[in-house]
Amino acid sequence: MNLGEATLESMKELEGTVFEVDLPENGGTVKMTLEEVLPFELRSRRRLRGTKTKREPFALYFVAPPEVPVLPQQMYAMRSEKTNFDNIFIVPVGQDETGTEYEAVFA
Repeated sequence: MNLGEATLESMKELEGTVFEVDLPENGGTVKMTLEEVLPFELRSRRRLRGTKTKREPFALYFVAPPEVPVLPQQMYAMRSEKTNFDNIFIVPVGQDETGTEYEAVFA
């Protein structure tokens, strides 16, 4: 999938999809589920005046099982039966007993 053309609506269809995430440092993989796709509010101080975005900002929220070590923020390749993301930047944003949550923001 071309992430440059992704929209909130097109990504919403992927909620619940399990992805295999390639781990570049050891050649292994881990599984993550795309749990939610939500609108993302850009802070007004960060917007340039008069600048239009090509799409409404949104964020993807993935969850990895608790036994998976927390992955560092960086670009990853993710594969599923529905689609592939060749380079998606994810950031760990939270962890509890159910797993670690990762966020990818598109503005």
